[in-house]
Amino acid sequence: MKNKIFYIFIICVVVILCAVASFFIYKNSISEKGVVHQKCPEDYAEDDAGTVEYKNDMADWSAEFFKAHPEATVSDWSMARAQLRVDNNCTVAIQRSKMSGEVADLKPYELVDYNMQMGLIDAIEKP
Repeated sequence: MKNKIFYIFIICVVVILCAVASFFIYKNSISEKGVVHQKCPEDYAEDDAGTVEYKNDMADWSAEFFKAHPEATVSDWSMARAQLRVDNNCTVAIQRSKMSGEVADLKPYELVDYNMQMGLIDAIEKP
């Protein structure tokens, strides 16, 4: 009788451990879905290829953002983009976003952000 109880206890422990492991694996896979853009803007090369790569990544991230938030405004998008930079510790991009400047003075990734924001304003907020 004691052996049966011991074996049942072992089976229960294994089932609980498997359930906990499955939960963490599932949680990690969910948190990675929808996260298209993880690199900081300053991690891209400051050349045409880096600008194109950043533009494509931001377009993918923006598409995922609007898919997840279909009623979002450009302001919502901008706040989410800023939060993405905070979450990823993109200190250079955060510092540069606090400085004001002319469009001509923008780094390549900032120009992509500016153009994307202007395009979103045209697409979303203008009739």
